[in-house]
Amino acid sequence: MLKILIKAAILVFIILSIYFIVNPSACSNLMMGRVTNSMEVEPVVPNDTADHSELFTPAGDQPLADPNQQPQPVEGVVDTNTLQQEPQLPSYTQEDIDYAVASRYVELENEYAQKNALGKDAAKEISYIVMDDFEMTQPEWEAFLQRATESNLFDKIRSEQMQAAPAQ
Repeated sequence: MLKILIKAAILVFIILSIYFIVNPSACSNLMMGRVTNSMEVEPVVPNDTADHSELFTPAGDQPLADPNQQPQPVEGVVDTNTLQQEPQLPSYTQEDIDYAVASRYVELENEYAQKNALGKDAAKEISYIVMDDFEMTQPEWEAFLQRATESNLFDKIRSEQMQAAPAQ
């Protein structure tokens, strides 16, 4: 009788070992006391089709807005802290952007001049740094250079910086 119980225990141990090898999440779930969901049973869906979407929206989150939907006018007494304002991005003209790019180029050029490292290689390095700073491609850089040389933008910025330097 004892031999049969020992053989049965070993057989159960082998079967459980194989099961836990095949399904490792069952082992961790068993140790944690969790019940595993079997794939054979389909979930029961109630016939109630009521909309409970507000239950699944965390506090503070807003549902996705339809881009074609016009904003509703606000009427009555409203807490202004809860009104959603669209962020206003500043709009820059092409001249403003060109001025920023050119001033960065002249600034780097002045830094290289202080190190006595100006030359053809320095100009290339400066242009690559500026292109990287403003995330410009080679065709965009060439278009900028054309606009800047037509309007003498580099000379204007150099003269502005020369005038500002003695004032400091």
